[in-house]
Amino acid sequence: MILVRYVLKELIGPFLASLFGITFLFVVDFLVKILDNVLSKGLPTSTVLEIFALNLAWMLSLSIPMAVLVASLMTFGRMSGDQEITAVKAAGVSPLSLMRPVLLVALLLSVLMVVFNNWVLPEANHRSVELMNAVSRKKPHVFIDAGRLITQFPGVQLWVNRIDPVSGTLYGIQIFEMEKKGAPRIVYADSASMDYVDNGATLMLRLRSGETHLVDPDDADKYFRIRFFSQDLAMQNVDDRLERRSRSYRSDREMPVEMMWDVVKDAREKYDTAAVQAKTRRLPTLLRIRDFVSGDSIVPVDAKSVPMLDSVQFMQGLRKVRIQETSSLRATERAWNRMDGELKREAQYMVEIHKKFSTAFACFIFVLIGAPLGIMARKGGIGTGILYSLAFFVIYWICLIGGENLADRLVVSPELAMWISNIIIGVFGIFLTRAMVRDRFTGNSKVLRFFRIVGRYTGITQCIRAACWLFGKLKKRFG
Repeated sequence: MILVRYVLKELIGPFLASLFGITFLFVVDFLVKILDNVLSKGLPTSTVLEIFALNLAWMLSLSIPMAVLVASLMTFGRMSGDQEITAVKAAGVSPLSLMRPVLLVALLLSVLMVVFNNWVLPEANHRSVELMNAVSRKKPHVFIDAGRLITQFPGVQLWVNRIDPVSGTLYGIQIFEMEKKGAPRIVYADSASMDYVDNGATLMLRLRSGETHLVDPDDADKYFRIRFFSQDLAMQNVDDRLERRSRSYRSDREMPVEMMWDVVKDAREKYDTAAVQAKTRRLPTLLRIRDFVSGDSIVPVDAKSVPMLDSVQFMQGLRKVRIQETSSLRATERAWNRMDGELKREAQYMVEIHKKFSTAFACFIFVLIGAPLGIMARKGGIGTGILYSLAFFVIYWICLIGGENLADRLVVSPELAMWISNIIIGVFGIFLTRAMVRDRFTGNSKVLRFFRIVGRYTGITQCIRAACWLFGKLKKRFG
């Protein structure tokens, strides 16, 4: 019991340190991408902290399994380097006895992660999307970039060639006012300044030295060009206040398992309905056309009992058959696309269902890798932990992301796609654990020499590049 408490106590420090470090990398990447737009809107500190807190959920769902691997590697590596593992073996205690409490804690953590991924993470993602939508509606002029068509304003599209970074003056302006009927009204101006009126509800563009081009909506032959020295253009429905709106729609990353399962059942029902309709409607039509046409001819096979058709009747008959074939082909393609779309929708949500469980149980799987590798390393330094962890992070998440892409394209089943990474890492971990119990490897084993060679020729620069690539992929997939 003393040994169990000692191992768990030694595990806490590296776990918290690695959790903080990995989460910090996600936070830095997140802040670099959104901080400029968020701060430019003049949001209160509480709102900025809320944005950070809501996005912290997906960061923790990724960093906790990673922290378990790093912590187990560093803890058992330090114990092995300080000859504590050798002392335990000399006392007749198997290293597996040291792994058991860590495996139990990892299993408990996996269960908690399932609850977190199913309830906390979807709700946090949903509220984050609602909040970011509200932020995007506040001061949309911050989205005005030079050389890009701006479509955030209702009924108006804006193009700016250059923006003065000091005064905020716009140069080389083209404005397209979309009318309900007819061609849009086009306004050209050399420069413009921006102002808020009506308590921030309207954005006023004060245009200078330009001209307006418009076409009479009732008579397209009448074209007008109006030159002006100064003109104001009001863009309505632009609110400077942060207005939150409830959002009923949820994407797959904003749903718990119960909601996603309802979508899966709906997709299966619609697929079955489309399949029945295809069999009852499309198949008889195709069979009728097949029986009617024999060798691209409207003449029946038993041509002796049928009088010969003249050329006009023959061509009319062929034209009728071609129309029937084309119509039937298009209807069949629509039915097939409908069935294929429902299958892909079912696979997409089944992938997310299994992902919530597979990524949670990665905590348990990573202990099977981390503990034996830590004992093999003999030295539990931070460099060893980062090197080994990064290698298995890349393997694990490449399998997971690649499997998700294959499952979305219906190449493999969602179950296999989401669990194959756990299976691969788990089998390798069981092999290492079995070898550790039998004491068949030492600090100079072939596996360890392989990782040392990889580390020697990879270098810290490649490790950093791989980490940045991995974090970017994970953010796109889970963020």
